Amino acid sequence: MTLHLPISWLAAKMTTTPDVFKATQENKIAMAILLGVGLLVFAALMWKRMLVLLKLRHEPFRFEEFGERFKRLLLFGLGQKRMVDPEEFKPGLAHVMIFGAFMVLSIRTVTLVLMGFFGFTFHLPLLGPDTILGSGYLVLKDFVVLTALAGTTYFLYLRLVAKPERMSVSGEGVFILFLIQGLMYTEILFEAGLLHQVGNYSVLHHPVGGLVANLYATLGLSTSTTWMMGVVGFWIHCFIILFFLNLLPLGKHFHVITGLFNVFFQRVHSVGQLSWIDIDMEADMDKQFWGIEKIHQMTWKMALDTYSCTECGRCQTHCPTYITDKPLTHKGLNLTIKQHLLDSAGTIMSGKEEELPDLVPNVVSSETIWACTTCGWCETACPVFIEQVPRIVDMRRYQAMVKSDTSDFPQEAVNVFRGLEEQSNPWNLSRSDRGAWAEELNIPTVKDNPDFDYLWYVGCAAAYDDRQKKVAAALAKVINAAGLNYAILATEESCNGDTARRLGNEYLFQALAQETIDTFGKYKVRKIFTQCPHCFNVIKNEYPQLGASFEVYHHSELVQQLLYDERIKPNKEFDKLVTYHDSCYMGRYNDVYEEPRRMLRSVPGLSLVEMPRNERQSFCCGAGGGRMWLEEHIGGRINQERVKEAVETGASTIASNCPFCLTMIRDGLGEMDIEGVDAVDIVELVANSLDDENTSQS
Repeated sequence: MTLHLPISWLAAKMTTTPDVFKATQENKIAMAILLGVGLLVFAALMWKRMLVLLKLRHEPFRFEEFGERFKRLLLFGLGQKRMVDPEEFKPGLAHVMIFGAFMVLSIRTVTLVLMGFFGFTFHLPLLGPDTILGSGYLVLKDFVVLTALAGTTYFLYLRLVAKPERMSVSGEGVFILFLIQGLMYTEILFEAGLLHQVGNYSVLHHPVGGLVANLYATLGLSTSTTWMMGVVGFWIHCFIILFFLNLLPLGKHFHVITGLFNVFFQRVHSVGQLSWIDIDMEADMDKQFWGIEKIHQMTWKMALDTYSCTECGRCQTHCPTYITDKPLTHKGLNLTIKQHLLDSAGTIMSGKEEELPDLVPNVVSSETIWACTTCGWCETACPVFIEQVPRIVDMRRYQAMVKSDTSDFPQEAVNVFRGLEEQSNPWNLSRSDRGAWAEELNIPTVKDNPDFDYLWYVGCAAAYDDRQKKVAAALAKVINAAGLNYAILATEESCNGDTARRLGNEYLFQALAQETIDTFGKYKVRKIFTQCPHCFNVIKNEYPQLGASFEVYHHSELVQQLLYDERIKPNKEFDKLVTYHDSCYMGRYNDVYEEPRRMLRSVPGLSLVEMPRNERQSFCCGAGGGRMWLEEHIGGRINQERVKEAVETGASTIASNCPFCLTMIRDGLGEMDIEGVDAVDIVELVANSLDDENTSQS
């Protein structure tokens, strides 16, 4: 029952009015048929879609850390935290209004179905109209009906009038919005008819239904007419619910069913950590996993990701490949894989996987998977936590480790792998020259200073790239001024393997990583700092997969701490307007945003101006995911897109804290013939602001 009335009064009322509220045999049969057919059809539609998940690769870790997963489900699933992003606040709020209405009205849905069997006065335990809880629920129910109508009206405006580029405008989407509005209107129709039939209610406790019932009375409509309207609304409402339920698995709104599960099963380890492959070169090659070749080699979570795509397009708003007209759009990739999975479900479940086509290039073009910079924007923007990068890298893995001699594999990467294998650097320059940059800079090696506190992991860029050597010299000046007890490995240092892993060569990554870990163990390394976000990320977040954990800092974190502790004091003033470019692997992957800005603000006279896309929404330079070593043959150049944005701020200096970013920005300035703007690393600005006599204040 849905009336805010004492049970005793209602019982008395029912003895003097027609038995319209009581369950009839016809109602019971009709509801049983409607419910039975609806649920049977739904089960048939869901059966293949869910059963195929069991045939895909398992990921046992998805069931670990239940407490953390449940907390994230409450925050991001039920709490919809990602939906109200400031950049997407209006559509996010509209979605929250609709989602909240569905959550509240789910109780009402159960009640309505049971009314078909037990009569229109039925109510769930503790939700009777004579209870405080039941009375409060009735008010809340009417409120969310209005919010759902407001939210759907806003989305209809977006789809039919505004038509934002990122949003898929489809007939299905519009139809679903009208279905939701139909549910709300029929709920009002039924409630108003029920209240008008009783004739004694409070608008305060039935704000929407009560107002409509009052309108009926004002218009002089008979109770028989309004009750007939209410009953029609009741049955249409129940039909829409079951029709809507069966429509969900067939289209873009499948996420209504799978989205909360996808949020729950999101990875709880660092997003900077790719999946581990247990490579055994002595194992049966046919049974060894070398990456994704065919659809059945995806994990069940990857499939669930595609089911859960809302097609909201948020993954596109700052995606460097989408904005520069590359063939990769993550929304499009989700839809392509989802359709192929559904088309292949019968083959997978019959165990005839050998009949499936290779994903690349038959389903997904090679240009698509190699376009990705792994910048992470798509994942940080996705409201249902779809994991795009691991899936793309797994497809790259098969190409790199099995098909690297084909036209589907970028041949520039072959030269990079050769350099990493032979000289432990992507340029294939002599390993014996790795420490040459530091010979005249008063930089101690591990042999000179065996009791060091910090190991400075220099990285390939600073060891071999002339521009990065200057950055390394600036960092050396700063940490020497602070009196930091550190050392470098010099010629004993090897590449950490990040580039190999992002380009898909997992075997080479593990070999390089193990060599580096063994060297760290030789010198009992505990604390490490780097000047490259990619080195920082792989050592901090991915080396634990090989059983090696270290205390790792990026130079922006370390130098900021030295400034905070007043071990260095910048005092040379510079009249500079600087804009800062957030590195993807420091920002989105490791949540380091404030430290670099504090470093810049420590320099006297320096003014910081932000680009429109900054911090979490920062736009990639184009070098991540191994793209540093691959040419851009399709669409616009990503680095130029970023440089344009930086120059438009009016800044004379573009600062970054990543060797790759600095290279791409400098190249972009040169390619576009932009003069009067320079590109620097943030530590260079701090170093230049120190007096030559500046010494440790500790």
